[in-house]
Amino acid sequence: MNAIKLTALATLMAVGVSTQAADVITIPDVTTSGSVAATTDYMYRGVSQTGNDAAIQGNIMLAHSSGVYANVWGSSVAGGINKSGSEMDFSVGYSTELTGALKPKLDVGVMRYAYAGSGKPRVDFNEVYGSLTFASFLMKDDSFKGSVALTDDFFNQSGKYIYVAADYSVPVMDTGLTALAHLGYNKFDSGVKLTKALGADQGSDDDYVDYKFGVAAGVQGMTADVSYIGSDISDSDCGSTICEGRFVVSLTKAF
Repeated sequence: MNAIKLTALATLMAVGVSTQAADVITIPDVTTSGSVAATTDYMYRGVSQTGNDAAIQGNIMLAHSSGVYANVWGSSVAGGINKSGSEMDFSVGYSTELTGALKPKLDVGVMRYAYAGSGKPRVDFNEVYGSLTFASFLMKDDSFKGSVALTDDFFNQSGKYIYVAADYSVPVMDTGLTALAHLGYNKFDSGVKLTKALGADQGSDDDYVDYKFGVAAGVQGMTADVSYIGSDISDSDCGSTICEGRFVVSLTKAF
């Protein structure tokens, strides 16, 4: 399966690199961007969505000069409720730079998570999100982002859920590397709801923390990311290995 996925990714990368065709339809004040990627594991908030397997991912965004945008992101998924299929995330939002000394970038919107191949009804859900990103936050060229997301009915009808996260990146001197750090807090209404969403039996625990620490660098016009990603859900509570921390390698081509 991994060989098939990586072969398909190579084809996508080739298309992304070589395709420079003129627009058939040009919409005034609208720009288009996107990416294709391969990753050794699709980790969503500290938990594997591919049964510890590789994934192919991609997105395309339309952004208006006013700050309004629409984005579609997709990934292969496998294991658990997802079985073998795909995830498609559709978002509409607004992004703008705020005034003030730090001039943070505000991003707010709503996202629809849709899963094909799950074999179960109503695993899809909607999420409202918002974030503030500060450039040159502690030192030149670094970045800090604080974000929050919430929904009334999380994955697999697991009820109310809130996610709070902090992300930080900073260049490593003149090496061409960028150090990455992420911490996220996941809060459910109860341990029963957490179990329903993740398949993790944590008893009365209704929350967990996820993390990511790694480095990124430009490689032949692409971005390589090597990170250690996981959560504080124990192996015994998770009921499988999808909650274990592991190194993940990703390669992304933007266009």
